[in-house]
Amino acid sequence: MDTIYSKQTFLSIIECERARADRIGGYFSVVTFTINALKKSGGEKKILYDLLVKNTRGYDDFGFIKKNCFAILLPQASYAQAHKVAQRFCSAIIPENLNPTAGVFTYPTPVEPGRQKDAQHTADAGSSTLFHMTAGANTYGALIQQLKMPATQMPSWKRIMDIVGAAAGLLLLLPLFMLIAAYIKSVSPGPVFFKQRRVGFLGKSFLCFKFRTMHINAATTVHNTYFKNLTGSETPMEKLDTQDPRIIPYGRLLRKSGLDELPQLLNVFLGDMSLIGPRPCIPYEAEHYQQWQLKRFEAVPGITGLWQVNGKNKTTFNAMMRFDIAYAMKKNLWLDAKILLKTGPAIFDQLLQKKDTGLYKNESGRNNTVSPAF
Repeated sequence: MDTIYSKQTFLSIIECERARADRIGGYFSVVTFTINALKKSGGEKKILYDLLVKNTRGYDDFGFIKKNCFAILLPQASYAQAHKVAQRFCSAIIPENLNPTAGVFTYPTPVEPGRQKDAQHTADAGSSTLFHMTAGANTYGALIQQLKMPATQMPSWKRIMDIVGAAAGLLLLLPLFMLIAAYIKSVSPGPVFFKQRRVGFLGKSFLCFKFRTMHINAATTVHNTYFKNLTGSETPMEKLDTQDPRIIPYGRLLRKSGLDELPQLLNVFLGDMSLIGPRPCIPYEAEHYQQWQLKRFEAVPGITGLWQVNGKNKTTFNAMMRFDIAYAMKKNLWLDAKILLKTGPAIFDQLLQKKDTGLYKNESGRNNTVSPAF
């Protein structure tokens, strides 16, 4: 290491380290420093570089990420180890009167055992060497938001398409919304909409809307076990709707046709979802993801997506993950257009699956022992 990298080069190095960590099951930390009085003059850069060399390891990398802000990449360093590096650097730089503030980010584990998630740490070298970290701020998602990595940002064309498409869909489909709502109320007491917490872009949670297709107070505990079995096998991700007594009459038809997901147009309009993207997962599903699977969160979740038009429930869990990650890495206007064009035929094919014939109307009572479908 003989230089402080530019932002573009440094971000590329971070992405390479993340890929390496995913391959070997490793981890790393990034420490960011903001120095309000920093000038990128030769003299101050030399002072800064000398301090970095003295307080880090020979294979750590340094880079500027924005004005008055730089970062250190620490391969195979835990949060606690990175925290100590930040403390040493802040203490060493006090004589220079640069007053740095620091943040520590760790991939993939955001919180180490023994450290409370809601703990707040403060770092202001002018007064103390503790750290100011808001709850949950030391995640990789928070890091790439701060660094504004280009690959993770939603393209402007995509957001425009979402706003226009969602607004048009909500207006044009309003009569259909009213018909479905009236039907649900007529066959099952309770609310028309089903609201559930989902995990979205960069791991941020949001409230997802759907038309309710199950009787109220339906148990969900079995779904966790079913999901765990899917993640460790190569079996198709088939829904558990068939003859599920908790589903309202013709609720399966609403689910298989995708009509139950139409309220997600509101999520799209609000920016929590996109028309095209990975399926938004439930929080307890995300808890079981492996490191390499976390990359799917670098795309905004969608109503339809690459996985949905390439076999969906005929594919395995790992295949779904690969489709989602491929979309996160390659998303572009042409790909979104192709997915939209394939969505209709994919839904039609799903409706024609022979093994589901005659099972749309389910009136066998309420049994809370069967797991909900995805």
